[in-house]
Amino acid sequence: MPIKWQRMIGGRGGPRVDFPAGTYSDDTQLRLAVSRAIRGNGEFDVEAFAKVEVTVWPSYALGAGLGTKAAASNLARRGVNWFSNFFDSGEQRYISGGGNGAAMRIQPHVWAAAAEASEGMIANVLKDSLVTHGHPHGFCGAVFHALCVAHALKHGSVPDPSDWLCFIEGLSIVPTLIAADPQLAAFWQSAWENSAGRTIESAIQAMQSEAFGDLSTIRDVLSGDPVQSYRTVLERIGCLEPRFRGSGFKTALAAVALAWLCRDRPIQEPLALSANQLESDTDTIATMAGAVLGCVHVSEPEWTIQDRDYIVQEATRLAAIAAGRSQDSFAYPDLGRWSPPTRQTDSVGLNGGAYALAGLGTLDPIGSEYVAGDAIWQWFKLPFGQTILAKRRALVKGNMEESQLPGERQAPMPVRKPAAVPKENQASLFVEGRKETRYSRGLGEQTGTLGRSAKSGIDYWTDVVIQHEFDDFTLGRVFNRLLEETGSADTAVAFAAIIAKAKLARDRRRRG
Repeated sequence: MPIKWQRMIGGRGGPRVDFPAGTYSDDTQLRLAVSRAIRGNGEFDVEAFAKVEVTVWPSYALGAGLGTKAAASNLARRGVNWFSNFFDSGEQRYISGGGNGAAMRIQPHVWAAAAEASEGMIANVLKDSLVTHGHPHGFCGAVFHALCVAHALKHGSVPDPSDWLCFIEGLSIVPTLIAADPQLAAFWQSAWENSAGRTIESAIQAMQSEAFGDLSTIRDVLSGDPVQSYRTVLERIGCLEPRFRGSGFKTALAAVALAWLCRDRPIQEPLALSANQLESDTDTIATMAGAVLGCVHVSEPEWTIQDRDYIVQEATRLAAIAAGRSQDSFAYPDLGRWSPPTRQTDSVGLNGGAYALAGLGTLDPIGSEYVAGDAIWQWFKLPFGQTILAKRRALVKGNMEESQLPGERQAPMPVRKPAAVPKENQASLFVEGRKETRYSRGLGEQTGTLGRSAKSGIDYWTDVVIQHEFDDFTLGRVFNRLLEETGSADTAVAFAAIIAKAKLARDRRRRG
């Protein structure tokens, strides 16, 4: 049962902030951010997620991982896009980002995906993960967890250990999905391989070998007493050691193992069991196991949960999208004019005398101020129903520019249906008539819904130039169009840098 508690902020000697019972952490915060970035037609706006949601999130994050915070900081720089976030800040490097900060947030992609759009769903999970995490433990852990949730949602049962084996085998599809995405194929892959010193295919194979090894070490304890068996699982795969405590794949494996061990018990039992396993990543494993079990159990814990109505609202919206019913969308600021906050306290400003959070909207104060030095923390309510503890300067000057604020929610748009795929080329997460699920390696030319449909923005125009093989006419036409759209020299310079890197990377691959 959640209880109210306190936490010190602002370093040693700082004030203690009151946290109501049911307050959620960074896992749910980022999951809601992903939900908002899924448009009403089912498309994932990865550019808005990366440049708005992720860069603003540190100002209200509760329990943020160091890797995700470093990724957010680098994304605030001009010229850094979702597929070029190769940060290196001391101990935190993109290429080493194998934590669970991606895996814990990707469930909305599963909830919004129709069963026949499995390739597009996995492609979106992969793009989402690669915004912040560049190590296979991070992005493969996210894909593995997505497959676990998708199985539970489709079949109404927790996937069993033979399914987990199939999901690990299915990670072989990752290089194919990377090759199918214009930005990942043209820029990300070569940059990643140069930094890692190996091919993406060899890295995925090594990841699969590790994963098979982890699975083999826990097979014999998956039918015993849940309490003792779960502790043994954590010990054997290293989730109690600092080195692997936050690993993306190991966390995902621990979560589905917990769900399997407690599949016949009330859902609150495994959540409490995870929360009380000290030295493990308690909240993340609990929320990921809960995502799997939530697809199976009809009942839910009668606990106080922060922003329950808003969470239900977003889940209902995504379920409607999966059912083919058009929904409205969050209206992000125009990315051509958007300037991500470069410091945590820059995110909160004034708008007509009231506080506002850049990118997300006005703030309604609902709690006391907590002062620590020249900064103030305070509980606020956002217009759409989310509660946050935001940090701001003690003295906020000037009004926030309108370009930093969202507009009115966008009207419902038709849900895009995946293009028809010849039966012999179809890749499905689930093969009917078999006990276990299978993820096909025989992916044809179709990879589901990729890219943006709105014909604007640096991401879209980069796609156009790459798809037209960098020909002179297209490059010139697109450059002029981007200038007309944005009126921003900075955006034009960033676009030119991305195109130059993509063309050089393509030429190196062709020569090599």
